[in-house]
Amino acid sequence: MTHVVLNFYDALNNRELAIAIWLIVAIIWGASTSKIRKSLFQVVKAFFAWKLTVLYLIMLTYITALIYVMGILSLWRMDYLPITVMWGVFVAFVMVFDYMKANDSNFFKSALKDNLKALIILEFIVNLYVFPLWVELIFVPFSALLGGMIAISETKKEFEITKKFLTFIMILIGFIFICYAGYMIVIDFKQFATLENFESFYLPILFSIMFVPFVYLFALYSGYEMFFIRLGFFVDDTKVLRYAKKKTIFAFKLNLRELNGWSKYVNSEWRFKEKQEVDDAILVFKNATSSSNN
Repeated sequence: MTHVVLNFYDALNNRELAIAIWLIVAIIWGASTSKIRKSLFQVVKAFFAWKLTVLYLIMLTYITALIYVMGILSLWRMDYLPITVMWGVFVAFVMVFDYMKANDSNFFKSALKDNLKALIILEFIVNLYVFPLWVELIFVPFSALLGGMIAISETKKEFEITKKFLTFIMILIGFIFICYAGYMIVIDFKQFATLENFESFYLPILFSIMFVPFVYLFALYSGYEMFFIRLGFFVDDTKVLRYAKKKTIFAFKLNLRELNGWSKYVNSEWRFKEKQEVDDAILVFKNATSSSNN
């Protein structure tokens, strides 16, 4: 266990160390202030609500299964644990909580495209070359403050000029980092073109691609759950309600897009009183959907 912790610590660069240090400082400061401590407790409590906790456990199980399969295929080993944890915290959680995009018919294509876009590539190159720790300790809170000011400036139109100025500064900083990284790659290409760096590049992409089915299934489950909850409000007969749920599952199975369309259709057009109405509604919706696709 100690060996794993030490490996994880060694894998952190100065920027990640600076972020960790400031997070620890912020948590200690927040925990020592009564008002902030109460708010912090509420946030933590909400984050670990029982449904979310179940989701985290299922997500962890899925990722563990991915690691096991990749280990069998010699695509993962214990040395990759730090980058796996980083991917889990900064990518997997974002993908899960952005599950509404799974309703898009091009979801798989979009998810793959998003993970091959500049965000991962630039982040990989920029984070490969970091500044001394003392510089990063100044840069991290400055970046956080700048990002917060940009977010606030977007709330009112009178802040438009300020927003443009702050955005320009953020773009300028990003450009400087990219130029610095590019310069370091040119003068020391051998240090850049290593197997370790290549693994750091492809592993998050590989994990993200294999994580897409989990996000889709989670979105599908959420879609069914939300529909069944709404259905319970306007179907009084429990037998008709059970029948409507069963027929919905059999009719739409894993098709999230059709399920969401069906949910909106039922919500605006139908209040089932008997089982035959459920069959009629599904038939009408299927025919309408088929006609619109042709």
